[in-house]
Amino acid sequence: MVAFSSSLDQGGPCARTVLDAALLHEVIAGHDPLDSTSIDAPVPPVVEAARNGDVKGMRVGVVKQFRGEGYQAGVLQRFDESVELLKELGAEVVEVDCPSFDLALAAYYLIAPSECSSNLARFDAMRYGLRVGDDGTKSAEEVTALTREAGFGPEVKRRVMLGTYALSSGYYDAYYGSAQKVRTLITRDFEKAFEQVDVLVSPTTPTTAFAIGERADDPMAMYLADLCTIPTNLAGNAAMSLPCGLAPEDGLPVGLQIIAPAMKDDRLYKVGAAVEAAFTERWGHPLLEEAPSL
Repeated sequence: MVAFSSSLDQGGPCARTVLDAALLHEVIAGHDPLDSTSIDAPVPPVVEAARNGDVKGMRVGVVKQFRGEGYQAGVLQRFDESVELLKELGAEVVEVDCPSFDLALAAYYLIAPSECSSNLARFDAMRYGLRVGDDGTKSAEEVTALTREAGFGPEVKRRVMLGTYALSSGYYDAYYGSAQKVRTLITRDFEKAFEQVDVLVSPTTPTTAFAIGERADDPMAMYLADLCTIPTNLAGNAAMSLPCGLAPEDGLPVGLQIIAPAMKDDRLYKVGAAVEAAFTERWGHPLLEEAPSL
């Protein structure tokens, strides 16, 4: 892994089951004294939670802002069915209002490109990695330009340029500084929400997966796919995504996002394991054609 946006980056496990993810999580988690972004705190009991998934008595919040216009009908259908499943498993479900979440997309796409612009300056063809055009006739600046032109794809270049502009003299406070203020508001919304509930749930994305290259000419449409996951990333909370069935209209997987306060990762695995077990008991697997139909 390389640094893209230092205040947003993290490594996370991907696995076939909730328990497998917890086992990998336990291995990679923990304090690293050589990493200034590593938290010196005990690792939550994620494996135990994944082995004993139970949501009875838990309060689950449904984020008001994560539904409505722009959300695919099949995504909302499967999400609503998942919420009903949580109720059947003994959880108390309440709606939670987080108004600052509506500003999260704009804030993220100022903060992330700004930090990207700074972090990716290290790919200069001089220290490590790709080097293009170094035939002895070109200056260091020319080699750097040729290397970055060849090595970065269109989306990376777009973000570097956006970030460089946002950090430039005269625009820093108007753009990057304002985005950081919005980030604080989002964090406060989460804090208020977690005073009421143990975890939050939402769709992982507003739509199912789009075809490769389908949105290449429309970056905004592509960025909107991150709508539900960005607030969690900005606030630094814990989150998990797991499949909750297939959208009827296109047969593609729908994701259920579970969000917990920072350093309360075990709550994710407890809820995730309970949902996974219920799906498996009823339909065999959350991605089978007949699952779910409550």
